[in-house]
Amino acid sequence: MATIEETGLSLLLRESGVAFFSSLTLHSLAMAFVVGINLALAFSLLGLIPSLLNKRFEPFFALHWWAVGLIFVSGVALLIAYPAKALTNPVFYLKFTALSAGLLITRRLQRSVSGRTAKHQPPPGDQFSNRIPTALAMLSCWILTIGAGRFLAYTHSVLLASRYF
Repeated sequence: MATIEETGLSLLLRESGVAFFSSLTLHSLAMAFVVGINLALAFSLLGLIPSLLNKRFEPFFALHWWAVGLIFVSGVALLIAYPAKALTNPVFYLKFTALSAGLLITRRLQRSVSGRTAKHQPPPGDQFSNRIPTALAMLSCWILTIGAGRFLAYTHSVLLASRYF
């Protein structure tokens, strides 16, 4: 971790206010898109809003996956800036696990929506027979992801590994 911290990119990200806060801002905005789309899907599964699980929602999946890519790139930048801060913190692993689980659930829902055709719609209740557990799992994953992400700033015990060498 100390070796990463001493690279030029890590120093740039850490010491340039523009670079660090740009990464942080992009990460936050991309998370807002991803979480917003997933909350809409979860509320749709719960029946709180009209069903979004149809072909008309597919463009939002494209936006979702672009935002996921931006989360990955900006998250790697934040990780390069402070690797010890994240990698020594169990909250980071909780966030990463919740994020991964949420994305897997979304991918499964997207596949089920994409697999439907206009001519062949499954009988009501057949396609999403476990709507409520899926929605609750999605909500749990995204609440945990956002909560853990916010706590990352305050729960670290090591900021820079290079300070110990």
